[in-house]
Amino acid sequence: MSHLSRKGSGQAAQEGEQGSTYTGWVRAAQANFYRVRIDPALAALFPEIPAQFPAQKPMPAELLCTARAKLKKMGQSVMVGDWVEVGLPPAADSLWPERGVIEAIWPRRTQLPRPAIANVTQVLVVVALAEPDPEPNALSRLLVQAEASQLRVQVVLNKCDRVDPGVAATWVDRLQRWGYEPLLVSAHTQAGIPQLQRCCRDQISVVVGPSGVGKSSLLNRLLPDVRLATQAVSRRLHQGRHTTRHVELFPLPEGGWIADSPGFNAGEGIPPVHPLQLIRCFPEVRDRLGTCQFRDCLHDREPGCGLRDLDWERRTFYLQLLQEAQSGQNCAKGPSRQQEQAVDGWRAFDLNYSRFKWQ
Repeated sequence: MSHLSRKGSGQAAQEGEQGSTYTGWVRAAQANFYRVRIDPALAALFPEIPAQFPAQKPMPAELLCTARAKLKKMGQSVMVGDWVEVGLPPAADSLWPERGVIEAIWPRRTQLPRPAIANVTQVLVVVALAEPDPEPNALSRLLVQAEASQLRVQVVLNKCDRVDPGVAATWVDRLQRWGYEPLLVSAHTQAGIPQLQRCCRDQISVVVGPSGVGKSSLLNRLLPDVRLATQAVSRRLHQGRHTTRHVELFPLPEGGWIADSPGFNAGEGIPPVHPLQLIRCFPEVRDRLGTCQFRDCLHDREPGCGLRDLDWERRTFYLQLLQEAQSGQNCAKGPSRQQEQAVDGWRAFDLNYSRFKWQ
């Protein structure tokens, strides 16, 4: 996890040739440039950050920044959602806002590897009920990746106006058996949009999902002053086209922030979670873990396991993903640092998601 020591912060502030140093929030990233928001009201929601702000300057303000090369040398990368220390040149005393340089990164509450974003509180997993049709295993892989973040996960079923109500009801029932309460919405007819607005209120949300499911169209409904580019699904490939090229956070009219992110055509890769903790990414059985008498059980073949003979739809997929996670761990000759951090996080995981809400 990237971090900033108090000593490093003081040194940065004392370097006269770099001018003033302030605290900001990375709102957007594209190529090698970052949009950093200087906003005391936003910083108040992160009391662990000892923020510094300019006196007698109009705020909130936004700085166009680059990152110090030393961060890359230290193995640190700036992510959207990061709280950072920004150094401004002496000319900033008379010119505001001004371009700045990201000197250091403060500790992250949470982070997602894909999309690369930090300090969010909620993951909105968006899938379409048609064009493209939902694929259960790809959706499950995406959900497991979202659950591995240990954030609140909300499933959004878009394009409900393009299918028979019975088809939509079948998917709602299915996801309820998986442990979710999905929202049926339509970016075209605005059905379910008020419920989605309430779900996002006072949260820092990130929207993820395959290309073509209508993520940008939904955001255009939630953000009346932002017009994101959209494209139709490819008729030849029956897949979505990538329209979002970078990660960017937008303020919601009702309060909170929401991020658009690049889509992808399938949930790929092994979730960053240790094999022993993989079962916790399946909410339909998470509450039953106490029925297993073994502490280090993989819940696959151990006699006497309380979950081994449990009848649940995604068991086969769980075993497949477990095998992938074990193979990946063996190839790496031990758990990766990302997996070790995931294990540490699960040890402190609280199923009461209310702790992620803004105070």
